[in-house]
Amino acid sequence: MLLLATCFSRSGSHALTLSCGLLLATGCQEKKPTASAPPIARPRPASAPPAAPVPPKTAKTACSLVDDEVAEDPFGAEITVADLQQAGATIVSRTPFKNRHERNQVDTILVLRHHGNQFEFYRAAEKDLLREVTVTDFAPQYGQELQQKLGSAYRARYARQTGNCDSLRIGDSNRLNTVAMTLHKGQLSAVQVQYYVD
Repeated sequence: MLLLATCFSRSGSHALTLSCGLLLATGCQEKKPTASAPPIARPRPASAPPAAPVPPKTAKTACSLVDDEVAEDPFGAEITVADLQQAGATIVSRTPFKNRHERNQVDTILVLRHHGNQFEFYRAAEKDLLREVTVTDFAPQYGQELQQKLGSAYRARYARQTGNCDSLRIGDSNRLNTVAMTLHKGQLSAVQVQYYVD
């Protein structure tokens, strides 16, 4: 206000009053100090540490081939229910099964267990037909023969044809019978035999 009065007393013109007023308006405004603050550093996203290399999984190798002799007759000698029972096998189950060819005939699916091994027979009126066998215990005579026959065949012929296998499926030319071998470091650990029974 003092500045406005001083400006007015020196000159009577309105132009000067306006300019003094403007000067007063701008001169009396409080100026905020402009401190130059350093720029705020924004944190950079942390980069993820490099992932540890994952060792490659060793894939199980499944092989298959055709060998009529082994697929059709892996045991070399016929295995019967009577032979198994004489050796101590027990009957686990009997399941009725309707004969596909004889209209009124009902046959039986007979399952036996021997030394942890399982045998499944199709019991018809005329004969017992071996349908499926799973062998994991090779101590019985049939297991030793199976192990010798398949083990030596694997080492002598199959390994050359297939390379190292964790499992080997052997079929016959007609694709009716199969022998599935499970191997551990080249040694036989389990065998499953499936016969075609109609």
